[in-house]
Amino acid sequence: MKLLRLILILILSLTAYASAFNIDGSLATSYEVSKNEGESSEGLWENYLSIDNAKLLDPYLGLTFYGRYSYDESIQEDYTDIYSAYLDYSSFQKALEVRIGRFSYIANRFLTLDGAQVTFRTDFMLGATAFAGVPEYYDSDGRHINESFRDTGDRLYGAKVFLNGVKDTTGFISYSKEEEDDVTFQEMLGLGAGYRFNVSDISLHANGSMQYDMDSGVIYKGAAKLHMKYGKLRVNTDFITYNVKDGSTYEDELIISNFSSGKQDKYALYVQYDVTKNIAPYWSAVYSRMEMGSGLISKGEIYKLGSEFNYFKEFGIISGLEGYIYSSDISNAKGGSFDIDWSVTRAFRMNFESEMLRVEQSFEEKTIYSLYLRAEYDLLKDFTISVYAENNQETRYLPENRYGLKAVYSF
Repeated sequence: MKLLRLILILILSLTAYASAFNIDGSLATSYEVSKNEGESSEGLWENYLSIDNAKLLDPYLGLTFYGRYSYDESIQEDYTDIYSAYLDYSSFQKALEVRIGRFSYIANRFLTLDGAQVTFRTDFMLGATAFAGVPEYYDSDGRHINESFRDTGDRLYGAKVFLNGVKDTTGFISYSKEEEDDVTFQEMLGLGAGYRFNVSDISLHANGSMQYDMDSGVIYKGAAKLHMKYGKLRVNTDFITYNVKDGSTYEDELIISNFSSGKQDKYALYVQYDVTKNIAPYWSAVYSRMEMGSGLISKGEIYKLGSEFNYFKEFGIISGLEGYIYSSDISNAKGGSFDIDWSVTRAFRMNFESEMLRVEQSFEEKTIYSLYLRAEYDLLKDFTISVYAENNQETRYLPENRYGLKAVYSF
């Protein structure tokens, strides 16, 4: 309880400070009740505080903070997580930027660094970033069972050189090393490039990046993308490959799926055409190949056909309708989904999402579904409350039934 009082006092103090000095940010609190069939109800209270680069010495020195305090009634324990808390100095035209504190690592959005990061930008088409600190992965809970994070070393450092101010072109080369005592956890070399160009009336954007594991001599992660726009037609292609476990000398490396060993390839194609200013049908295909924990290779594909409907200016409605077919060596499924966001008035908004699919596995066939409804209302200019309810049958890694109330104060 002492910790709870301390957190509440801190939140109230920061909120008062924000009101007095016009800091941008938000304070959100929510209470959720969840229940699985045959189990008792569980309650979870969560509070999030976000401060968005508050200028302590305008315009050069700012403060950014994002943290959570939660209390889980089922196990009667509370948690405090600080995802970012750093001072940010920016000189004129951002020629020099310095971050000190806890911030997101530039090469992995799940990883934070407790340390410092310095970025220089020159007039000679180049810039450089150097960083060093103590790494730590975000805490994961039971609602994110597909996330498996490894232990980290006690220091991570490196640098990145990038193109700066080159029209329609991006590029970088990076190096990082994570270690503890005399043990190297990871030593990575990164490369990336991107280019925007036009061929007649066709706009194209190509980019690619790669992380090379210098210790094991394999591509840790690689990605290539090509985006095309021609009039009302848009085509996106993506390729991603992972090899995030090979060569590691420790267990619990970050894996992409709880079914794979860490080796995965994915190819994706997305095509969309604006039939009218309000209706945009699309088709997509995703092909995947992954190595199972047993060493066997599993292949699968997903085909989707759907449409986006944007009648926001006319009726305040944005909606989507989709059908899909999934097949793999493990299971097959056919299904569809529907979602709608409706701004009934300026202050009152509603959201509805639904999904239903038929799953075919070697040992059974079943139909599962999910229904989600949320209503949101602006009580005041900066104060919003919302209520939501969900009933799902294994379509998400969440409890079967969830009901919640949330309040957000923006300052």
